[in-house]
Amino acid sequence: MVKPRSELATLAAVAQLFAVVLIVAALFFARDVFIPLALGLLLSFLLSPIANRLQRLGIPNVLAVITTAAFAFILLASGFTLLGRELTTLVGELPKHKDELVEKARGVAGLTTSVGGSLGNLADQVSEAITKEGEAIEATPPEQTVFQRWTDKLLPAQSDSVKKLNDGTSVKTPLYIKQVEADVPLATWAATAGTVLGPLATAGLVSVFALFMLIHRDDLRDRIIAVISHGDYVTTTEALDEAAQRISRYLVAQTFINTSYGIVLAIGLTSIGAFMTPDGVFPNAILWGVLATCLRYIPYLGPTAAAILPATIALSVFPGYSVFFAVVALITVMELISNNVLEPWLYGTSTGISAVAVIIAAVFWGWLWGPVGLLLSTPLTVCLVVLGRYVPSFKILATLLGDEVEIKTSMRFYQRLLAGDEHRAREVLRHHCHQHDFETSCDDVLVPTIKRIRSDHDADHLNDGDAHRLFAMTGGLIAELPELTESDDAPIASEAFEHDRPTVIGCSSHHFSEALVLNLLRLGGDESFQLETIDDDVMPQEISRQVAAKNPVAVVIVVVPPGGLPQARYLCKSIRDEGYQGAVVVACLGKFKNFDRLFVKFRKAGATSMTTSYSQTRSKVESIVRRSYPAPRIASLGLSGATSGSANLTDPIT
Repeated sequence: MVKPRSELATLAAVAQLFAVVLIVAALFFARDVFIPLALGLLLSFLLSPIANRLQRLGIPNVLAVITTAAFAFILLASGFTLLGRELTTLVGELPKHKDELVEKARGVAGLTTSVGGSLGNLADQVSEAITKEGEAIEATPPEQTVFQRWTDKLLPAQSDSVKKLNDGTSVKTPLYIKQVEADVPLATWAATAGTVLGPLATAGLVSVFALFMLIHRDDLRDRIIAVISHGDYVTTTEALDEAAQRISRYLVAQTFINTSYGIVLAIGLTSIGAFMTPDGVFPNAILWGVLATCLRYIPYLGPTAAAILPATIALSVFPGYSVFFAVVALITVMELISNNVLEPWLYGTSTGISAVAVIIAAVFWGWLWGPVGLLLSTPLTVCLVVLGRYVPSFKILATLLGDEVEIKTSMRFYQRLLAGDEHRAREVLRHHCHQHDFETSCDDVLVPTIKRIRSDHDADHLNDGDAHRLFAMTGGLIAELPELTESDDAPIASEAFEHDRPTVIGCSSHHFSEALVLNLLRLGGDESFQLETIDDDVMPQEISRQVAAKNPVAVVIVVVPPGGLPQARYLCKSIRDEGYQGAVVVACLGKFKNFDRLFVKFRKAGATSMTTSYSQTRSKVESIVRRSYPAPRIASLGLSGATSGSANLTDPIT
C-alpha cells in the first residue's frame, strides 16, 4: 500500500528531527573525543597556509609540516612562558594594591551615606533582637554603613589591634576546629594528578591530530570526497574547498587582528603608565596585551574580559580615576577601529554567517562543549552554512545562519504587494531596474509576480477582491516603469510617426492578467512597431475578424499559466480560418518539460513561433518586424536610429 505524500513528508520530518537529536547527543556524550578532534582540525586549518607556502617553495611535505609545527610550538611556548611570568608577578603584587581598592570602595559607599545609615541601624536592631541574652556583641560604629562593614570584612584594613580568638563566647567568635589526617589518601593524589594531567593529555592529543592532519591533508581530502560525494565529485569538491578557504581566511585574519590588538594595547597601557602615573609604569602591561590576544578568539565574552581586566587594575592600583578613564578610552577607541574598520576589511565575507548566527552559535556550542565550544563556535558554524549551500536537504541551515538570505526579488516584490506596501514595492522594482535592463526586470520580477498572483488565486489562497487589488497595484507599477527606469531603454515613438509604424496585435488567451504582459510589450518594444491590444472579454471569432481586417505584421497571443493552452490553440486556429497569413507568436510564459510536443501542437493549430519568456517574445516580434520591413523601409519612416543597433539580432526560437 502506497502512503499519501503528506504522511511521507511527516515521516521524513520526524526522521530528520530524530537524527538531529542523535547527533547533538553524540556530540555531547562523546565530547572527550570530538573536542580534541575539532581543535586539531582547527589548528590544521590555521597552519595549512604556512605549510602549503613552504611546500610551494620546494620543501618536502613532511619537512614543511614539521617546520610549521616547530614554529607554532615555539610561538605558543614563548607566549605561555611570558604569560606565566607576568601572572606570577601580578599575584605577588596584588596585596600591595588592597588599600587603594578599599579606599575607592569606601568613597563609593560614602555617596549613599543617608540610605546606608538607615540600613545600618535596621541591621543593628535585627542583630540585637536575635542575639541571645548575655552574649557579648561587638559594637558597630553608628557612622558606618552596611557596604562599609562588608568592605572591612572582605578587605580588612591594616591594624595593630590583636585579633580576637575564636573562643566560642559569641556567634561571631565560634570555635574553630580543624581535622588533621595522618596520611593523605591515595584518592586525593589521583584527583590532583588528574586535574594537572588532563589538560596536558588533551593538548597532546590535539597536537597529534593536527600534525597528522597536516601531513596527510591531501589524502584525507580525497578519502572524504570519495565517501560523501556519492558520485557528485564537483559539488563535494567545491563544498570542501569553500569550507577550507573560509575557515583558513577567517583564522588567519582573526590571528592578525588579535595579535595587532594585543600589541597596541600593551603599547597604549605602557604609554599611559609613563605619562599619567607617579612611578611611570602600568602594572603588567605585557600580560594584558597577551591576554587580550588570546581572549579575543572567544566571541563576545573574550573581548569583554580583555577590556575589564586592565580597567580593574587601573581602578584598584592608581589613586583617583584619571588612569581608569584613560584606559577605558583607549580600549573603546581600539574596539571601534577593530569592529568597524579592520574586521570588515579583513574578514569581508570570509565566514558567510550573520551576526545573529554568531551569537546563537556561541550560545549553542558553549552549552554543548563549554569554553572550548565558544572558541570553535564560528568555524563549526561556517561548516554548517557551507553544508546548507551545497546539500539541498540542509538548505535551511544556510537560510537561517547565512549572511545573505537567498530570496528572489520577485518574492520580495510580491510580499510588499501582499502587505499593501506599494511604496516599498516600488523601491524594490526601481532598485532592480537600476541594476538590470528592462527585459531582465520583466522576466525576474513582474512576470513571476503576475504568475504568483494567478496561482495563489487559483489555489484559494487569495480571494477575488485581494487578487484584483494585487493585479491593480501591479498594473499601476507597470505604468510607472518608464519613470522608474529613468533611461531610454523603453523609448516611445513620436506622434508624427505613430500611424506609419507596422502594427502588431496582442491578445489574451483566457485571463485578464495577461493584459499586463501586453502592457509590458507595449512599453518595452522598440520604435519599429506599434502594439495594439484587444480586450480580454472579446470572443475569439471577433478577435479573428479584427485581425483579418487590420492584417498586422504579427499577432501575439499571451498565455499566463496555469491553464490557457487549449484556448490559445483554438484562437490560433480561428485566426487562420479567417484567412490571416502573417506570423502568430504564442507567448507561454513559464518552463515546460514537454516544450517540443507543446510546440508541435501549436504549429498544427497555425502558430509560427512559441516563446517562454518576455525577453524571447520581445526579440521574436522585433525580428519578425525587421524581416517584414527591412532597414531602408524603417529608415524612410524616420526610425532608423531605433533599429540600427538591433540589425544583427538573431532569432531565439526557430
